[in-house]
Amino acid sequence: MPWTRFADDRGRWALVTSASKAFNFPALNGSYGIIGDPEEHAAFVRRMETGEGLASPAVLSLTAHVAAYRDGAGWLDAARGYVAGNLAMLEERLRSAFPVLGWEPPQAGYLAWIDLRALGVDDEALQRELVERERVAIMPGAVYGAHGFVRLNLGCPRSKAEAGAEALVRALTRLV
Repeated sequence: MPWTRFADDRGRWALVTSASKAFNFPALNGSYGIIGDPEEHAAFVRRMETGEGLASPAVLSLTAHVAAYRDGAGWLDAARGYVAGNLAMLEERLRSAFPVLGWEPPQAGYLAWIDLRALGVDDEALQRELVERERVAIMPGAVYGAHGFVRLNLGCPRSKAEAGAEALVRALTRLV
């Protein structure tokens, strides 16, 4: 599909994204954007070159993006399968311990947002239990404006995901 098919009358649009999360190279600080309107695209590039001081992208980041998109499909499929296993483990553990939560894995991503409001647990008491007693850092939803939730990162080795899930269950069991 030629570029000109995107720059038509369907309205203004832009896509800004990065492969760094999916392919696990966030330290390379790379992203890219596609802007549908040629004039807006040129204005954006001018601003990046002059106002933001971003005249040339990091070569290592560009190389990583190209390699990831060109050769990384197998790795990404395996990583997605692994994370799906971590999410399934958490779902089984939460359903077993607290069926009232009815938690289901997200359709995409590796962050488990867990709604704990049905348990009536105090956010601050849970954080004390997790940090002081369990020695794990599970992010409280309040940090993101979502009181009564926790955010568990499952984009990690299975042993770490299991340890986090078990710590959460133990802490909740003590508080419920």
